[in-house]
Amino acid sequence: MSKKLFQRTFSEEPLTKVVVENHMAPLIVAASDDNKVSLEGMLYLDEPEENFDYFDFVTAEYSDGVLKLILDEVDNMGNRETRSSQIKLSIPEGVCFELETDNYPMNMIGLNNNLKINSENAPVSISNCKGDIHIESENGPVRLHQCQGNLFAQMENGPLSAESITGESIHLHSENGPIKLRLANYTKVDVETENGQIYYETQPVENGDFTFKTENGIVHLVLPVNFDFELKANTESGRVKSHLDIPLTLDDETYTMINGNGGTKIQITTENGAIKLSNDGHLNIDFAKEKIEQLKEAIKNANTTEEKEKVLELMNKVVDYLNRVVGSFTEEKVKEKMNNAIIKLKLMGDKLDLDEAREKVMVNLEDIGTQISDGLKEGIKGFKTGFDEVKQRHFHADHVHEYIRKVMDSSLIKPYLGGELKNKEKEEVADRSRLKILDMLEAGKITSEEAERLLKAIGKE
Repeated sequence: MSKKLFQRTFSEEPLTKVVVENHMAPLIVAASDDNKVSLEGMLYLDEPEENFDYFDFVTAEYSDGVLKLILDEVDNMGNRETRSSQIKLSIPEGVCFELETDNYPMNMIGLNNNLKINSENAPVSISNCKGDIHIESENGPVRLHQCQGNLFAQMENGPLSAESITGESIHLHSENGPIKLRLANYTKVDVETENGQIYYETQPVENGDFTFKTENGIVHLVLPVNFDFELKANTESGRVKSHLDIPLTLDDETYTMINGNGGTKIQITTENGAIKLSNDGHLNIDFAKEKIEQLKEAIKNANTTEEKEKVLELMNKVVDYLNRVVGSFTEEKVKEKMNNAIIKLKLMGDKLDLDEAREKVMVNLEDIGTQISDGLKEGIKGFKTGFDEVKQRHFHADHVHEYIRKVMDSSLIKPYLGGELKNKEKEEVADRSRLKILDMLEAGKITSEEAERLLKAIGKE
């Protein structure tokens, strides 16, 4: 086996799009340092031919701002050599990028480009990228991490998972593959699958429009604490299970749940699949901070009557959100501090006169924002302190992983895991364990991820 390196740079201008067909080796795509397209390869060959030229297998075509690269299969690379080989492509920021492959893995890192990816069986990984993403995959798994931009994905059998993703809209369709999205921040959400499961954990958004649809899979929706939404759910043969402390009503085969003003509309439809509703156990400080910053910017730029009305509307939204957050706190001192800040914010809105005292308004808002931020931090500490006290009181554990291990070794769960009880007794033990876990989740003493791990361990997810 012989290792061979190659490198080539393309300087075509103007450049609006780069298109790649990869049939050669696993591919990494990264941002270019010099605003040029460069191709670097490290191929392991089995008995390379004399006078072997890699670029006999690389075709470059340029026309009307589009550079197309075709990376052909190298005949004398065996399976082991193929797995060890690697190609790196660097592309300039802002150009559209299209990639097509059959079986070779692709990894896109740190790009600021709109992406279109077509994969048959290859794994796709996209991380720390900005720009709209369009993915079509038959059987290969797709993984996204910390991406910003609209997302469209058409899947057949492969799984799709993502975390810490944000944008305006997300549209996912899958036939059989599971879909799992964590820490997603999208206003327009459309997720549909035939037989796969859907897990969607949203961050706080305003006036969202969410649609989830499946035939036989489970839909598990995880919402933030104090999320403002109106949910309607329909299922033919499945059931709806809610862990939220919000009334769920049934009328003419439609389940309805409303929290706050019902700003975000959520529609869930299944045929045979179950619907699960839960919250993530977190109070989102960043969301409240973001709203205060938006309010500052709106006040700074408000000149017309219409813009001043928008300032008041935004201020009312901030007050409404903060009131709902305060309702989650248990410590009276924290509640009092937050309520005082909210009262000041409301009084500011009642006496708002931007023409005469804009600078004074900004100073007061800065002071109120600091009080709110400090109050939220103390409230979050209260959540964590309560969790720590439970861990110490019941299991004498200081860290989450140790806490989970203690739970797993406890007398309540161990007999169930060891198969020492009869089926009925096992179910009773597991149900009691499940209720304890869910109580702690709803009280904010453990996070949804920790609860999920515990529920999986006792088979009661």
